[in-house]
Amino acid sequence: MTGGQQDDRVGIAVLGCGRIGRMHAGLLARQPGVRLAAVFDVVAEVAGAVAAEHGTVAAASAEAVLAMPEVDAVLIATPTTTHVPLIEAAARAGRPILCEKPIDLDTARATACWERIAERHPVVMIGFNRRFDPSFRALRERLEAGEIGTLEQLSIISRDPAPPPASYVAGSGGLFRDM
Repeated sequence: MTGGQQDDRVGIAVLGCGRIGRMHAGLLARQPGVRLAAVFDVVAEVAGAVAAEHGTVAAASAEAVLAMPEVDAVLIATPTTTHVPLIEAAARAGRPILCEKPIDLDTARATACWERIAERHPVVMIGFNRRFDPSFRALRERLEAGEIGTLEQLSIISRDPAPPPASYVAGSGGLFRDM
């Protein structure tokens, strides 16, 4: 609520304020139909800095975020090893979920996650932005139009702007595994 007026924007919270979470928080904060409702990170100082930068609150825990009535949806940008428990917690809280890829490094854990939450009919989307990449889309359109010929093999190269910290690689498997 602002100045006695109801805020009709969608309240989205970001869980994880590392490089990608900070980027998502900034993008969400600039969207006209969105209100960055809260942020959380296990490093409270990092969450506090992101919250201050975007005029929102830094929650003390993921559970606190999911209990906030002003949070309509969550964006999970935490280390890969935390995705399954956070997806399950958000589904139990009835919040729509956008989770960075991958769900987990173990396909069985990802499948089991869905089996545990499926009966709730949650809205879950996995962030794989490459499907919307203009270059990839143009290639697909040219292939479908027959401009290029028959696709026999496709190799796509992708890279991050800088190497991730060793602590991230230990839990995520790194860029090669994440992709």
